[in-house]
Amino acid sequence: MGTQKIVWDEKYSVGVEEIDNQHKRMFEVINELLEAINTNTTEDHLGNIIDGLIKYKVFHFATEEKYFKQFNYEGAEEHILKHKEFNDNLMVLKDKYPIYSVEFAFELVDFLEDWLIDHLMIVDQKYKKCFAEHGLK
Repeated sequence: MGTQKIVWDEKYSVGVEEIDNQHKRMFEVINELLEAINTNTTEDHLGNIIDGLIKYKVFHFATEEKYFKQFNYEGAEEHILKHKEFNDNLMVLKDKYPIYSVEFAFELVDFLEDWLIDHLMIVDQKYKKCFAEHGLK
């Protein structure tokens, strides 16, 4: 049962290299997870990828939120709620699967792909103008 890798496209760009690179890293981690599923990797390996993803999203959300505060971004509150919603949904998923199984990994990939594409195409695009006006590239 093969799954297709997700590919970065410039339409996802927010025009800020630092943030685009972080988003690209999220794509890489999802693809690592897909590769692990496709090769029937160990639960330990799945766990390492998932734990890395969780740590990375904390780092990424902090980066965006730092700029929201620095630039007094008017959509910050709504955006931060989206980050919280992501965290809450991720915790529900983690609670559903007490061990890192292939089933958990599949469900996580589905969740991440849907969330990431929607978030990049809609939510993150809203701060693009504000960040650009403050000279962030």
